[in-house]
Amino acid sequence: MPGLRYLPLRYRLPLIHGGLNLLARGRCGSWTKAGAVAPKPGPLVVSGFLRETLGIGRAGRMTARALKAAGFSPIEHDLRPAFKHLVFQGAKLPGDGGVWLIHANAPECLVAFMAHAPQTWAHRYRIGYWAWETPKAPADWVWLADYLHEIWLPSRFVHDAMVKAFRQAGRDDLSSRLRVMPHPAPHPVAIPYHDAQQKFGLDPDLCEVLCLFDTKSGAVRKNPWSVLEAWREAFPLPAAHARLTLKVSDMSGDRDSEQRLTNAVAIRPDIRVITQRLSDADMDGLIAASDVLISLHRSEGFGLTLAEAMASGVGVIATGWSGNIDFMNDNNSRLIPVRTIPIRDPDGPYCIVVRDSDQVWAEPDVSAAAEALRALTTDEVLRRHLIAAAQRDVRKLDAPWQSEVLKTMALNLYLGAGNP
Repeated sequence: MPGLRYLPLRYRLPLIHGGLNLLARGRCGSWTKAGAVAPKPGPLVVSGFLRETLGIGRAGRMTARALKAAGFSPIEHDLRPAFKHLVFQGAKLPGDGGVWLIHANAPECLVAFMAHAPQTWAHRYRIGYWAWETPKAPADWVWLADYLHEIWLPSRFVHDAMVKAFRQAGRDDLSSRLRVMPHPAPHPVAIPYHDAQQKFGLDPDLCEVLCLFDTKSGAVRKNPWSVLEAWREAFPLPAAHARLTLKVSDMSGDRDSEQRLTNAVAIRPDIRVITQRLSDADMDGLIAASDVLISLHRSEGFGLTLAEAMASGVGVIATGWSGNIDFMNDNNSRLIPVRTIPIRDPDGPYCIVVRDSDQVWAEPDVSAAAEALRALTTDEVLRRHLIAAAQRDVRKLDAPWQSEVLKTMALNLYLGAGNP
């Protein structure tokens, strides 16, 4: 629809999601529900946004890499081109039969199903890999689960969100299709400090603190404003020993956030903003070269950048609520206590969340975050203790991805030659 991209999210998202669901409901009569026919042996196809620097793209690449490390032979299939075939179903899937793992949320799974002719995926064992960031998943995700044999979820938090959505819809039977599959442990990144200093303007005499957020993920949810508030409380005068860097992705659609950040930087020489888009390698390097990562998010489905920082030897301060508490604890990080509040994101991506008593997210304790900032930027011994525990604990995320575990899963029944 011409001009749709210029509409505010509170109008655009309902139109997009409503249109997708309307189109899909009209077509699903020719789709094969999971379990209606037996899948045929064939390849393992991993579809996702595998060429993009978005978090979902990074996670998809990690999944493919973990499957390869376990001895599987996944065919990596970029999902973005399929969007051009939404109407006429002309997109092509590699091979025939086998397993189709779609590393994308329900709306993008809908696009994948609609873009490919139904007969090309009817005999495939289908797995969706979904994430969500509120305590109950959207109601319009429920019906799509009928067409997936399994739904992988990165955390217990997302699992419980799906269970609540199924229960509300009277579809408790679908809960058996859910499997908690945390993202694989990120690879630790080692970057020579002088390279990082040159690339990212780091100062060896400062404790470099990093906060990351993407406005498309929602500035309200990512909540950099509490980070700024905590920094000012921790250091009422500009800090001489530490500096806060806010790495922001895609400010083009959020002028309010841009102005707020500009104002913050103008009055604090110990705060800076990086807005340029970074490659995966550069983002990994920026995280690894920092001393502390802070996230005062209101909710995370998993918290991939937190796990990446932990793996790379960076001290982490984060909200003690939602998906990240599956792998974070008081021994490996500084978790900030919270109170829960109703979700309110009138101009962001969570404007579509229907208000009810289940739909809450976190309000982190700014004073506790300020105390954590003072401690981690001044106490190197404490930081080293947390980092050692974090690097040990984050490796546990690999447990479900070990070959001996993956070989017990139902997907193996439908894999052809070249896989275990």
